[in-house]
Amino acid sequence: MMYIVGLGNPGDKYADTRHNVGWLMLDAFITREGLPSPHTSAEYSGRLSTGVVGGVEVMCLYPDTFMNHSGSAVTKLVPKSEADQLVVLYDDVDILLGEVKVSFGRGDGGHNGIKSIIASLGTKDFVRVRIGVAQTTQWPWEKGDVRRPSGDRLGNFVLAPFTKKERHELEAVASEVVLVLGVLLAEGREVAMNRFN
Repeated sequence: MMYIVGLGNPGDKYADTRHNVGWLMLDAFITREGLPSPHTSAEYSGRLSTGVVGGVEVMCLYPDTFMNHSGSAVTKLVPKSEADQLVVLYDDVDILLGEVKVSFGRGDGGHNGIKSIIASLGTKDFVRVRIGVAQTTQWPWEKGDVRRPSGDRLGNFVLAPFTKKERHELEAVASEVVLVLGVLLAEGREVAMNRFN
């Protein structure tokens, strides 16, 4: 069994924000793999879709908790003894929009959803699919460098909707994330980390 969790905040006002890119990418995976439409599950505190992809059973969850409490839903889905079978899709403000990275067993990187999951599971040993949402600097001598907002601006940035241009870029990102998940399911995390970092 593989558990795939997309992080986001419930409510229409958050639907197309950068902080909800985990939900957007999980939408793409479920659609492209022909999994059932997610249904509300009180048992797992979120919307759930289950099925088989490439011969592997998967349970996909959109927690209905707010981001800072994601761990409470994740622990209902994932037995602690199977934490290494968990894959979390989430936004990363330290990676440029368009980039996707795979990691395992790292810290929370300042992401409150990941912090909550680590605290609830009691381990860092799960897979993260980090989806870049950062913009580049506007200064010519720093072309291509990540421009990370600080303080209150960080919250405003991740809770703001994607621009029209960024939404267009997300189509390619979704294809990459679906490919990453396919490799994770078929070949494992080591292969995925070597291929996508």
